[in-house]
Amino acid sequence: MSIKKENIPLVRFLAKSGFGSRRTCDDLIANGQVTVNDEVARTGHRINPRSDVIRVKGELAEEPPVLLYILLNKPKGYLVSDSDPENRPLAKDLLPDYKMRLFPVGRLDFQTEGAILYTNDGVWANDIAHPRNVVPKTYLAKVRNIPTRATLQRWLTGVRDKGQVLKAHRVTVERTTKQNAWLLITLTGGANRQVRRMGQATGHPVVKLVRLSVGEVELDSLKPGDSRDLTVKEVKSFSRFSGLTSKSEPRKLSPQLK
Repeated sequence: MSIKKENIPLVRFLAKSGFGSRRTCDDLIANGQVTVNDEVARTGHRINPRSDVIRVKGELAEEPPVLLYILLNKPKGYLVSDSDPENRPLAKDLLPDYKMRLFPVGRLDFQTEGAILYTNDGVWANDIAHPRNVVPKTYLAKVRNIPTRATLQRWLTGVRDKGQVLKAHRVTVERTTKQNAWLLITLTGGANRQVRRMGQATGHPVVKLVRLSVGEVELDSLKPGDSRDLTVKEVKSFSRFSGLTSKSEPRKLSPQLK
């Protein structure tokens, strides 16, 4: 019996192999960092993973034996990046040594604390992080001064900053002191440093910012610097927000997942 010849997009194979989201893998190909059978790959390249030899920066690309989905409670003062020329602490170094390449799903700025997801499943990560999809993220923000009801309404209807209109899906005042307020904010957009920019633009600079949840995955009692595996239910829960297809659901699960 003949074996059916496989012919799949190279970018999808790289994402499945843990080299990042499809956007990241597209960049690797465009920058000439990927070879197929010792020839530099091109954008739109299709491959047969059974017979072709694919390398990224000289490293052999293979699908990982298990797919990992990790929640990290990132402390303030850690960078979400693979490296840093300034030698600042990296969030990824807080994770246990899984002996596999892991990358963040989305971003969380240097001064912000809280929930950041890591995985080696580029297809799943792409579905969650892609701009066409809407995954809510909830933050607790300590801001200077006490926002008025009119100011909070501006957060909901739109705050213009640097040519962008930034909106919160939901914002409520959790508690106040004489000089500060704690706001619970849910975003469905993905603008860089959105909460901080909205606070600055409305006269309420952010003093402290913690991301409490991504989708239905919550920090709960997870301490800063600690991490845990997502459950199967949590991994699949993102389909409610981002329109994941069954092909994007977990195919191989970490032994820790129950």
